[in-house]
Amino acid sequence: MSEPNGFSEPLAAFYDASHDYGDVGDESFYVGAATGADGPVLEGACGSGRLYLEFLRRGVDADGFDVSDPMLSVLRERAASEGLSPSVWQADLREVGASRTYELAVVPYNSMCTLRTVDDQLAALRSLYDALADGGRLLFDVYVPDYAVVSESFGEWHSVREFGYGGETLTGRSRATLADETAQTYCTEQELRDADGEVVARDEFLLSHLPAQQVELLARQSPFDEWSVEGGFGGEPLRDGDDVQVWELVK
Repeated sequence: MSEPNGFSEPLAAFYDASHDYGDVGDESFYVGAATGADGPVLEGACGSGRLYLEFLRRGVDADGFDVSDPMLSVLRERAASEGLSPSVWQADLREVGASRTYELAVVPYNSMCTLRTVDDQLAALRSLYDALADGGRLLFDVYVPDYAVVSESFGEWHSVREFGYGGETLTGRSRATLADETAQTYCTEQELRDADGEVVARDEFLLSHLPAQQVELLARQSPFDEWSVEGGFGGEPLRDGDDVQVWELVK
């Protein structure tokens, strides 16, 4: 199996600063699913808590896990500042390590793309299946690969924003490059630079394109009994031109 992607401490802080609640577009969908679940909820790849902490604020009985300990540290700090009591642990999607079962599991914001081989992808589906109660649901979204974006913007550095960290003002930038055209993987690089332009932190992630046909094949090979896909978070069928696939798998 491949090594999972993680975040270093500075990049975890930058991620949290640049992904405020409400700026992604998936919040109503996942919060609605969590508050409507008839039992405990699990969030895989919960990161710094953008959605997970909102689940707790709404009174949801929710657990979470993430491969990056620095991201979980940010989550715990944010939770403590609000008087919330998170139940989170370090794990990757292939080995959930839950101590109870859930009515709903969610893996938001393209996190399934961190799984880079078919073995990894199937291992994650099996592990999430095992974490669900009978009749439980798995919800996740992945982007629709846009080859115009690949040809026009891959390889170019994009400045993101400035943010404060460790008493300094840092600037983040990122770029994506194709890693392996045959495997349909790509590399995302992120850098933080200080006021003098020096790189103070750098992370690199290898990710997978997951077209809808491949996800359906994975679902067919998984233990799940039912699966369906929608285009975006509004419940419409997936069509050409959509940029998000939203999958539901039922145990």
